[in-house]
Amino acid sequence: MEHITAGEIGRLTGSIVRQVADFAPWLRKRGFRAGVPETLTALAALTELNLASIDEVCSAFRSIYARTPAEWGIFPTLFEQYFGIREARLEEKRRLQPEDLMGGTGSGENAERPPLEITQGILAGYHPNDGERFALRADGQVLKDVVKLTQLAVRTMDAPRGRKWQSRGREKIDLRQTIRSALRQSGEPFELKMRQRSPDKPRIVLVMDISGSMKPYAPFITSLAWSFTRVRARTQIFLFSTRLLRVTSLIARKGLSGIPYSDLPGLRGGTRIGDALAQLLHRYSSLLQRHTCVIIISDGFDAGHPEQMHTSMRDLADRVGRIVWINPLLGEPGYEPTSVGMSIALPYIDAFVDVHDVTTWKKAVHSGVLRAAP
Repeated sequence: MEHITAGEIGRLTGSIVRQVADFAPWLRKRGFRAGVPETLTALAALTELNLASIDEVCSAFRSIYARTPAEWGIFPTLFEQYFGIREARLEEKRRLQPEDLMGGTGSGENAERPPLEITQGILAGYHPNDGERFALRADGQVLKDVVKLTQLAVRTMDAPRGRKWQSRGREKIDLRQTIRSALRQSGEPFELKMRQRSPDKPRIVLVMDISGSMKPYAPFITSLAWSFTRVRARTQIFLFSTRLLRVTSLIARKGLSGIPYSDLPGLRGGTRIGDALAQLLHRYSSLLQRHTCVIIISDGFDAGHPEQMHTSMRDLADRVGRIVWINPLLGEPGYEPTSVGMSIALPYIDAFVDVHDVTTWKKAVHSGVLRAAP
């Protein structure tokens, strides 16, 4: 396909229109939430912009397509790659070489890096300047505080009745407690003390969204998932984008060192929450019981069919004891959960909270977000 150059950008031709129309699908492969509305807005903006100024066009498109701080920082580089303005176009599946990171051989100048810092770890980590990074990596600086808070949260959870008795012996009558009670009443056993079963470990199913819009929150969310593997709870961890993948053992073993994206087969760009929950219901139904707490971590932007989202949330709410939805965008000024996926899910959610760092997680724990309703 042709690409706009500095000399051709001043003419709004059919080729330019086609390129702008294909720009949104190209951005979606890199984690952006771009579709037909953004394309129509961009085409309308071209009729009002000074097309002789490439920077003006880039700034306008940036305000249209970039929605998060991460997208805002990376957009200028992607704009230059797609439209070939500085001859920096890369093949879609090509991994950058070390000389590319320095701005090319013989140039003598370092390539300008966007303000987005990804060395801490990014979910589905693709960056045009740094190549492929780890898909999941916990933030070691916050792990200690996160684990303590997670232990506190788990102790307040509803747990099923265990198989073990709280005291020894095979009979259901607790003879020791019965005799002790009788001694306080002149030795007459007026009341039989019965033994009770000790509670089992709480059951948690953690479902994490790794679409591009969740990249800025990846280090903390990975730390939170890792902390659930270090507490007294029966935890299963899943990742999803367009499909569902169980990663409990990977998170427990490699959450600190980092899990390469190659270890997460089948997870691609895009978000289909309803389809992922449907796979959870059909393939892992034994995990979804009356005492199970399902924690969904997602911004709620769903590219799937609304009917599938509604059916999955309804069936999930009927099976499990509690659904907690963690949305990192909830704390941003002006945010409203008005997306189709989020609005469909809200009636079936028991707790809807903002968790994106240690402070917000502490606030959620002290508010009893995982505590079952009486």
